[in-house]
Amino acid sequence: MERHACIADVRLEDEKWTLKEMVSHLIDSASNNHQRFIRLQLETALEFPAYDAEEWKNTSKISSYSYTSLISLWKEYNAFLLHILTVMDEKKLDNTWIVNGQKLTLRFIAEDYFGRHMEWHIALFDERVREINSGCGTDA
Repeated sequence: MERHACIADVRLEDEKWTLKEMVSHLIDSASNNHQRFIRLQLETALEFPAYDAEEWKNTSKISSYSYTSLISLWKEYNAFLLHILTVMDEKKLDNTWIVNGQKLTLRFIAEDYFGRHMEWHIALFDERVREINSGCGTDA
């Protein structure tokens, strides 16, 4: 973990997020989806604001926070979300989140979060680690 903590703040280019910023984004995503998973079981339709990842990243100023703590928080938060999904009322899965005029069901949000969304971010994270390691002359 110590090596990863050292590379967590490496910025390759201005537009590329650091590993720490990427994990922070995943925590933001967990937080937003936590609200959706619970609130959409309480209401048949809700309008939530859209999520602006860049603004959240810029506002959190995560570079001064512990990478190890971020990893632990991300892991535990997602374990908690998995628990919520396992006890979710299946009759509520067709409740909808309305965002930018689009209706997304709770079923879609839950499946997308732990499916496509998480897989995409893991692949991106792995790619960033390879990019950092290649810049340092080491192998992933």
